[in-house]
Amino acid sequence: MTVGVLALLVVLAVVAAGCGGGSSSDQQTTTRAASGPASCHLSAKQRRVMKRANRMIADMHRLEAPLKTVHDHGPTKLELELNSFMLSIGVLPVFQRELLIREAKAAVGLCHDCFEALESMEPAVQTRAGESPCAPGV
Repeated sequence: MTVGVLALLVVLAVVAAGCGGGSSSDQQTTTRAASGPASCHLSAKQRRVMKRANRMIADMHRLEAPLKTVHDHGPTKLELELNSFMLSIGVLPVFQRELLIREAKAAVGLCHDCFEALESMEPAVQTRAGESPCAPGV
């Protein structure tokens, strides 16, 4: 055997020896992280905002229905409904805002400006920065 092959075998043996030696706390952390965010307790006001936001999303679906192709601007009523939606969800925790914004983006997919406005509101930066998923918006 050459020195290169022997070195490769040694490296593989060392890597294989290091596998599976994690503690149970590492496994619990991984399981907890994979199970999703913690359940947030919403206040009565936040529950009302969630219901209202879901109604607004249904209205946005209805208002977008006449559009057959992508337009730079949507109908005025759709844009006004979207503005109201975006202003109202600021009091919700990050996780709930993210879910509502995804649903709203599906509702306004044919309105380019509407979609871009929702895209800019997504709380991706907050979740990557380690903000609690239950922290209310700004």
